[in-house]
Amino acid sequence: MASYPPAGLPALYAQISTRAAELTVAAIERMRAEIPAYARLDPALLLPDAVRTIEQLIRTASEGRELTERELAVFTGHGEARGRQGVPVTEMFRGWRLAVRMVLDEVVDAGRRLAISDRRLLELTNELVALTDAAILAMARGHLDAEFDLARHDQQRRADLVRGILFGTLGPGEIRIQVERYGVDSDREYRAIRARPRSAVPADRLVRWLEPPTGDRPRSLLAVIDGDIAGIVAGFPTGDIGTAVGIGPAARLDRMEPSFRRATRAMATADAFELTGVHDLADLGLLPAVLADSEVGEEVVRRYITPLGENDSATALLDTAEHYLSNGMRVDQTAREMRLHTNTVRYRLRRFQELIGIDLADPDRALEAWWALQRRRLHRAHRE
Repeated sequence: MASYPPAGLPALYAQISTRAAELTVAAIERMRAEIPAYARLDPALLLPDAVRTIEQLIRTASEGRELTERELAVFTGHGEARGRQGVPVTEMFRGWRLAVRMVLDEVVDAGRRLAISDRRLLELTNELVALTDAAILAMARGHLDAEFDLARHDQQRRADLVRGILFGTLGPGEIRIQVERYGVDSDREYRAIRARPRSAVPADRLVRWLEPPTGDRPRSLLAVIDGDIAGIVAGFPTGDIGTAVGIGPAARLDRMEPSFRRATRAMATADAFELTGVHDLADLGLLPAVLADSEVGEEVVRRYITPLGENDSATALLDTAEHYLSNGMRVDQTAREMRLHTNTVRYRLRRFQELIGIDLADPDRALEAWWALQRRRLHRAHRE
């Protein structure tokens, strides 16, 4: 820092120090008048930190040195306090610039009364600006830490609320109070939803898809639960998001547990069978039962799949039978889907029935064969 003659500089700093509290009060009044975030705060919450801030800057400048790490930590604490009080970082910067400008104006006025040259006053103000730059960087770090901590706590609070709704552990009154914080209408019905993130469809993309911009009130409340995105939505999401999403029936928020149970089962089924998009239990047919009842599944696999062995010929027969049953037992549709001649399809189906010893025209045998083929599909997806 520059060296100043003792005749003028100590007197200048002494004058500024004696007016530090008065300057701070004036700065806070202007901040509250011009900056909305500060207008909402009690001046008593701001004054102590603000006075210490101004006094620290003046003291450091008078000693001709830079701020120490310990002193910078104090500024970091001031920034953290503003962040926890809900002052946006842009408005904190605006308030800081306003206060610093008032101090610099006072320095110039007092310096001229003491006949300090303009050149030296310019050097002094540049030093003060350098100090304030270091201080505001420290305050910004504190503000960022506070924002991160608040966001983390809000995420945890939101997750606890969503869990309480979905698992049925919160009562109606408690739900009503807590959802108001997020602007959710507690009087309407919602659907439970659960979606599985993938590498191509990360959690943040899922949340944006499930929380589209709306008008007056949020139409969803979501959180991460056991690695999945889960929560409530007001409507049935449309479009294919590229991953498995399960949805339950509409219900009141205090009766959401059965809806979430169905949504979870629908998502697990869709995920196991490599289906994407939004599914409820109804549109999945018997697939949830195929997934859940492994004992029946293994029995029909031994009856309809195992006897054919594991070779290319068996694979061709089983693939054809699976497509045939999934296409409503239509040979023409199966041939188009598999890009085969209809006679090839008929031959493979006949051969499958001969080797297994069944007639697919029998509804019971056809259902059992379909069940076995779906279990084979699960095994194949698991291996892949």
